[in-house]
Amino acid sequence: MKTPSKLLTGIAALVISFYAHAYPGEGIALDPATGNYTITYRGDPNSTELSQTIFVPSTKIVPTIRSSFRLGENGAIVYRYTVSNDAAAKQAIVGIVLDQIIDPIVGELPLPRRQNATQAAIDAYNAATKIAIASPVGWHGSIIRISSDNLSRIAWMPNPPMSTGGIPAGRTLSGFGFSSLDLPGVCPSQMDGMGEVFGFPDEGPLEGSAVLAELNRLRDNDFITRNAAVPTIAVPSPFDAAVLQERIQAQMHTWIGMKLLDATFSSQLDRNFQSAISAYRLNQPKVVKKQIQTMLELINKEHQDLGRDEERESDKTHEKNDDRKSALIDRLSARVLDFDLKYVTKRMGGDTDD
Repeated sequence: MKTPSKLLTGIAALVISFYAHAYPGEGIALDPATGNYTITYRGDPNSTELSQTIFVPSTKIVPTIRSSFRLGENGAIVYRYTVSNDAAAKQAIVGIVLDQIIDPIVGELPLPRRQNATQAAIDAYNAATKIAIASPVGWHGSIIRISSDNLSRIAWMPNPPMSTGGIPAGRTLSGFGFSSLDLPGVCPSQMDGMGEVFGFPDEGPLEGSAVLAELNRLRDNDFITRNAAVPTIAVPSPFDAAVLQERIQAQMHTWIGMKLLDATFSSQLDRNFQSAISAYRLNQPKVVKKQIQTMLELINKEHQDLGRDEERESDKTHEKNDDRKSALIDRLSARVLDFDLKYVTKRMGGDTDD
C-alpha cells in the first residue's frame, strides 16, 4: 500500500507529462518538504501574466482500518470497523468511505425520488439511515447511491465536519459499522485528512488548460486507500450453494490484480471450487463439504487463528496477527474467504466450528 509520500511522488511524476501541453510558464510543482503543490497558471486570456496558488492535499495521513464481520441475527452479517491514524501523520482523518456495496444495508429505506419526494419521506429516510449506520460519538454516516452501476457507498465524517478534530495522529476510533445480508469481499476503502480550503485569487486556469485538467485529477484522487471487508457478494434467494460459491470464487479472482492473492494458489483453490460446485448440482453434499474443508485447511495453513481476528481482541493482539505474512494470500483476504466458505457449509445444514 502506498504511503502518503509515495502517493504524492507518483502523482507528481504523472503531472510532469502534462507540462508540454500547458500554456507557457504554467505547471504544477510538488514541494517535497511540505507535500504541497504550487499551481502556476494563466488566469487572464488577454494577458501573459501568471498567477499562483497552493494546493494542500488531504493525503498527509497514515491510516489503518481493521474490519470485523460476524453472523448476527436473522442471517445478517454484522460489519464493524476500527480506524487508526499513525503517530507520523500530519493531518487528522476526517473522511472514511466504503465502496462497492451491492445491496441496501439492513434497515435502509429506498431513496426518495427527488421530483415528488415529500419532506416526510425524506425525514423517514434520514432517520432510518441514522439507525442503520453505526457511528462513533461526534460522527455521522450517510449512504451515497451510484445509480450507474447499482452500487452504493457508505461515508462517515465528523458532525459538524471539524467539530471533533477527526482522528488525530496517534489515535484510534472504533464504532463504525452496519449490517448486511451480503457476504464480505475485499475492496479498497478511501480515507482523507483535514486539508486546507482550496481556491484561486482570480478566476483560475483558463478553460482547456492542461493545468486545470491535471489539477482536477489531483483533487479527484485526493485520498488514501486501505483494503477493507465490504459486503459485495449477494447470497442467492432461494439459497443455492453452487451459485454462491461461483460468486465467492469470482470475488476471490479480483484479489489477484490487487496483489492480495497468488495466481497459482488461486488456481489450486479453483479446482476445489469447481469440484464443490459440480458436486452440489449432482446432489452430493458430502463431497461439497469435503472440498470446502480442503480449502479451509489450505487457507489456515497460510494464516493460523483466523477466528481470533475479531473486535473482542485487544489492539495489541490484532497487530500481532496482522504481522503474520503469507506470500500466497493476504490475511484479511484469508479471513474473508474462510468466513464465506464456512457460511456456505452452515447454510447447507452442516456446522463448521469457528
